[in-house]
Amino acid sequence: MYRLGIVLAVLLWQNMAWTPDAAEAGPRVEVIPASMTSPGPGVRPRNGVFERGIDHELSSERIKKAIQQHLVGLWSHRVKDVQVVVLDPSDPVATPSGVMDLQVLPAINEERLGRHTFQVVVTTNGKPWRTIEVLADVTATIDAVVTNRLFKAEEILDATDLKTVRTRIYQLNHPFITDREEVAGKSAARPLPADMPLRQAFLKTPFLVKKGDRVTIEAKRGGLSIHTYGVTKASGHVGQTVMVANLDSGRELRAKIVAPGVVQVEF
Repeated sequence: MYRLGIVLAVLLWQNMAWTPDAAEAGPRVEVIPASMTSPGPGVRPRNGVFERGIDHELSSERIKKAIQQHLVGLWSHRVKDVQVVVLDPSDPVATPSGVMDLQVLPAINEERLGRHTFQVVVTTNGKPWRTIEVLADVTATIDAVVTNRLFKAEEILDATDLKTVRTRIYQLNHPFITDREEVAGKSAARPLPADMPLRQAFLKTPFLVKKGDRVTIEAKRGGLSIHTYGVTKASGHVGQTVMVANLDSGRELRAKIVAPGVVQVEF
C-alpha cells in the first residue's frame, strides 16, 4: 500500500503543468501597433510611441498669411493683390500645444507699402499666449489700364484700344488708372506708346471742335433762329469761346461751342 501511494504521487507530479504565480510572471506587456491608435491633441508619433506635451511650431509662412489676410481686408478696394515677405522671425516659433489663432493688431503706418513692423497676437486654446513682433516687406499689385497700340497726341482712345495688366505699385496712392471707363472717350495729351500704364496726366477731354473744322453757326434771338456755316480758327471744348469765320461773308465772329460741330453767337 505504501509503495502504491508513492507510485501514484510520482505519476501525479509528472503530469502537472507548471504555472508561475503572478509574482514570478512579472508585469504583463501589451503591444499596440501605431497604426491602430489615434493621437489626441498635442500628441505626435515618435518611433511608434505617442508623446504628449510637445510644443507646436508657428512658422513664418503662417505669420505671412495672417498679415496678408489682414492687409487684404484693409486694401481690397484699392489693390488687386498683396504680397508679404517675413524677415523676422525667420525661424519657427515654439508655441504651446493646442488650437492656435493669430490676430494682427492695427498699426499707424498701414497706409504705406514697404518695410513694416507688425504686432501679432498668438492665442492658444482661446487664451492669449504672446504678442510677437514681426518685421516684413509689403508690396501690392493692381490691374492697370494700358494702351494696346501707339497713340498720337490728340487721338481719341476707344475701349477696344485698352487692356489691363497686373502692375506692381510702390505706394497705395498710386497715379495709375484701373477703370477703363475713365479712359474711353478721352484723347491723348501726348504720344502714348503701347503697353504704357495710363495716368490722368496722360489724358485730356477731347476737343469738340478743332481748328479748321467746318461748323454750323447758330444765331438766336427770341423765337428767331438763323443758321449758317463757318470754319473755326481754334480748337475748344464745350462752353469755350472760339473765333469762327463765316463762310458766306468772311467775317470772323466770336462763338461759343455748344455741341460737336455747332457754335452759337449772339446778336
